[in-house]
Amino acid sequence: MTRASRLLAVLLVLGAALPAMAQPRPLLVTLKFVPQESVHVAGTALPPSVLDRSVEIRVQDSRNLADAATIGEGTDDDDRPFPIRASSDVVPFVSNTVTGLATSRALKIASPADRQLRLRLTRFNVNETNKAVGSTYSAEVQFAFVIADGDGRALAEGAASGTANRYGRARSGANCAEVLSDALKDAFMNVLADTTLQSAWRSGTPSASNTAPAGQETMEMRLRRIDDLLQKGLITPEEHKILREQILKNP
Repeated sequence: MTRASRLLAVLLVLGAALPAMAQPRPLLVTLKFVPQESVHVAGTALPPSVLDRSVEIRVQDSRNLADAATIGEGTDDDDRPFPIRASSDVVPFVSNTVTGLATSRALKIASPADRQLRLRLTRFNVNETNKAVGSTYSAEVQFAFVIADGDGRALAEGAASGTANRYGRARSGANCAEVLSDALKDAFMNVLADTTLQSAWRSGTPSASNTAPAGQETMEMRLRRIDDLLQKGLITPEEHKILREQILKNP
């Protein structure tokens, strides 16, 4: 190979590498619970009939992401997007946080317990928008929940969400952790504040929406019911497909 050919080969390699080198690097966020005092999140006063019953809290990841570590997106000074990633598993962080929040509300955490609170994490997201000076951050956390008795029989179900916004420094993992903490706290407090959940928690009897005899449902009603469960994030798309096929085969 001549000197000119070698030089051309080097230039081609460097040219191919430049686009990759120009891509903004991901922002890595250390997940820790750091709610901000300046952000008001409504507290939840729980009745004694709820506090007297122990609860086991279970958290499941239902975000359906190709990469579970990806928790959002930001933009750099040139408005180029970059991924925001968690430095550790999201579900253990969420589970530990909501358990701590439940304890702070005087709930009795146990396993086994009188009640099971099953939380499906359907959204855990933060976005950074770069400004002339600093950045704005917004976060959203969503849960689909089921309250069950000690034997696992579902009593009531629903969904709740929480949001948070703030201004901060550009590309700040700390600011990401702050808004995610506020949104997570807001979402879990909204779960506990759900009146249907509290009623089923106290009584131990299924809510009206959980007691319709399946044998009296038409095929259309059953299909609508599983569509509703999918929309609330209580079943996965794969589970929905299987249930739909079963319903169509056995109308």
